[in-house]
Amino acid sequence: MNTFIRRTAAALTDAADAVSLVAGAATGAWAGYTYVPANLDTALHLPFTGAAALAGAFAVNAAADLILTPARHFAQGLPAYAYDQEHAAVPGDLDEALGQVATATEDDAARRAAQAAYRIDLSKSLLSNADRWRGYTNGEATFYLAPGAVLHHHRLEDQYGVLQHHYLLLTAEDPTPVPITNVAQLHEDLASRLPETAGAVNAVVPSAV
Repeated sequence: MNTFIRRTAAALTDAADAVSLVAGAATGAWAGYTYVPANLDTALHLPFTGAAALAGAFAVNAAADLILTPARHFAQGLPAYAYDQEHAAVPGDLDEALGQVATATEDDAARRAAQAAYRIDLSKSLLSNADRWRGYTNGEATFYLAPGAVLHHHRLEDQYGVLQHHYLLLTAEDPTPVPITNVAQLHEDLASRLPETAGAVNAVVPSAV
């Protein structure tokens, strides 16, 4: 029953997320069409409305993320609001306070990466596991995939000032980050590296025959 409830909660939060995108886009489109600048060239009315719809979708979705966070925590089997007794004590000096804030910042980065992973992994069975993420005080996080391969998460503001989540595959043999938009793409990229890995191993391990 508990599993059923969690799956239902996950489905509802996903549906609410989709609704927020549609509602935001519709509101933005209406506002862009209604309040288009009078001196704007007619040919630019449609692009202006489209940009307003996009901005509305991102803005409403970002606001919905804040509201839906407890529900996503529940669906993932996490407490709605984490409370760590170990770091609940009042610090005795600035160094202790800095240590507590640093720990909280790292944990926050890891949990944000896990919570936003539903954007690229709807299975909620791998990338949504906050314990597998390692957060850093700069707000970034990494997910260890295999020796020499990690998934990197960071957030950047788009042209409208809305924070967007970005996931990059980083590997030891190729310094070029690979943008990841879905878990199938991640699987395909990792699978494509298997022959290279096997070839490298065979090149350095002498034959037993």
